[in-house]
Amino acid sequence: MRERVQQVIDRLKPAFGPTEVTLLSIKDGIVRVQVFAPGCHGGPPKEATLAILEEELQDEIPEIKEVVAD
Repeated sequence: MRERVQQVIDRLKPAFGPTEVTLLSIKDGIVRVQVFAPGCHGGPPKEATLAILEEELQDEIPEIKEVVAD
């Protein structure tokens, strides 16, 4: 499952602009990521990034329940 999640993150990178998303762990359907959003430099805010990622992951991998940032 980790590889599938990483593929979705990689595919969405252009939409995130300069915002960096790093996969930390997956446990019990909860995906933990680290999000580095360098301010107002063209990328979506952290909350929007998480929402986009969660929606895409849940569409492609039904076992995903939630995406949280550490």
